Amino acid sequence: MRNQQFKKCTFNTFLLFFRFFSYVNENHLFHRPTYSTFISLLNNYHYMTGTSEYQTSAEEAEVSSFLSQISQTRVMELTQQFLHSKGLTGSSMSEFTRTLRKIWFDFYPRSSHTTHEDTSAFEHVFVGETTISKIDGFHNWIQYYLEEKHGNLNYLGFVYTKQPQIVGTHFQWHQKIKSLSSFIIGSSPEFELAMYTVCFFVRQNGDCRFSMAGHSMDIKSYSVSFGSYTNLIATAYVN
Repeated sequence: MRNQQFKKCTFNTFLLFFRFFSYVNENHLFHRPTYSTFISLLNNYHYMTGTSEYQTSAEEAEVSSFLSQISQTRVMELTQQFLHSKGLTGSSMSEFTRTLRKIWFDFYPRSSHTTHEDTSAFEHVFVGETTISKIDGFHNWIQYYLEEKHGNLNYLGFVYTKQPQIVGTHFQWHQKIKSLSSFIIGSSPEFELAMYTVCFFVRQNGDCRFSMAGHSMDIKSYSVSFGSYTNLIATAYVN
């Protein structure tokens, strides 16, 4: 029994120091406006599903600030122009920003068995959620890095890697296990939001395949409707 306890302790200690990220240049990246406003959103949610979400006035201002910053980037300008050319969004950036707020930040029930508005697309995809038994969503490298840095996440190993900078990992977060979570290392918040938004509009509930930097990309996104909630993002991730 003592030997088994020692092995368990040794294994847990090993996991504690076996990190996915060895170094990220925070000074270079995280002070950029789109990064800093994105990071300010990550602590605005209850990670456990079934707990009703709401936004304080300060949190609403953080969402507005993030959307304002990404709307000034070239990638989001091209996204708006492309979707408008397909008749999928309005002609102005302000109208497109309102669409982004709705599909990414409006709350809705994650389960059809509850009326609790306990989730949003942003929370699910970029922050992550837990159920009683597992982790749902959680497909962003910045959140992964910060949660690991703060001691909330234990990296348990690779599942796969492929270009460009896509990884699938196995990890523990808030005492729950995620057998596979995929994300792109080093991608900017505005690029990821643009990529998932385009795929959601043009290849909803299916495969969205395209080429990036000479490599094939496969994005999956799914919609959700509940009562008056229609055509919101249920999830989106790189496959």
